[in-house]
Amino acid sequence: MGCWTAFLVRLEDGSSWELDEKYGRWHLTGADDRAGLVERVLTDGRPVDGAPKTARSCQGLAVDLATRRYRFYSCALNVPRAGVSHRESMALHLAAEPGWEDWDVAYAWGGDEELCRLIVPGLPPRPAEAGEGAEAEAAAQVPAVEVNLASREYWFVDWTPDDRRITVRHDELIADLFAHATCLISVVAADATLTHWQLVNSVVPLLAHQGEALPRTLAASAPFPLAAEDAVTDGAVIDLRERRLRYWTTDPVPPGLVARVGAVWPGWQVERLAWGHLGHLAAIGEHQDRQQHQDQHQDSDGLSMTDAELREACWDEELIALRNRARDTLPTEPRRLLPPRVRVIDRH
Repeated sequence: MGCWTAFLVRLEDGSSWELDEKYGRWHLTGADDRAGLVERVLTDGRPVDGAPKTARSCQGLAVDLATRRYRFYSCALNVPRAGVSHRESMALHLAAEPGWEDWDVAYAWGGDEELCRLIVPGLPPRPAEAGEGAEAEAAAQVPAVEVNLASREYWFVDWTPDDRRITVRHDELIADLFAHATCLISVVAADATLTHWQLVNSVVPLLAHQGEALPRTLAASAPFPLAAEDAVTDGAVIDLRERRLRYWTTDPVPPGLVARVGAVWPGWQVERLAWGHLGHLAAIGEHQDRQQHQDQHQDSDGLSMTDAELREACWDEELIALRNRARDTLPTEPRRLLPPRVRVIDRH
């Protein structure tokens, strides 16, 4: 079918316009680019009557001239490895371009629904966000999503709970090659022990369906080693003592789905984890210990992508510099957590 791009514009007088285009660009650069888009939407597009009706199957952008806000998002085909940190870097890069100095520029992690709400602020919330009865309604609206553990074939040998040791074959990061995981979930227990699971799931629908039962479901199976940055696209850090749930994903997530996560995790602090895998490492206390290995003059420890790997994934130098600056300044978990040990046998 190919990608369709939605262009949404809100004028200073509060009126809104829309245009959809197949294979269109999904981000702007400077002021001239913005002015050209606005002119094209007003010439070739149509006024928004109620909710936008644009064909928004893949990606889009919204320019709000009334409040000077700009949001954009892209389909999965345009997300390179280390996709979350790439999008965070790109938003900072675009915000620094001439013509955006006094604008609020950010990636639209809420996808199409976030763009629509930006352009039409009065859109009614979805029923699950209405408050009363939201938890029961959320559970009813989310399709069943079961925990789908990644493969243990070839690489996994044993898990010894008493000394918290995972035994693998050949290499500490071998699961990244053979598990074929998409999602990394780290659980911090009340006694500060840290355990990881690698899944073949999209994390937000999983969180929305499983709710608070998810850590117990995961604990019924052996854990996994910590996944590397280029091995997974989704993740979550579940802190049982703090009742804090932080997630990240390369996929756009409708605000209504995030609201349903909050409804089925009552009493929990639910947040999107900035900078994806980099933020995940910082949130579990792995960030500072590994940071010294990650600059362009040293070898990587394998968990985070090196500058050379980012170049191979088509990052430009400015985006790499922005990502590395964020990595070096992310706030780190202050407690000393106790991760599982990984023992390697049959090492090549």
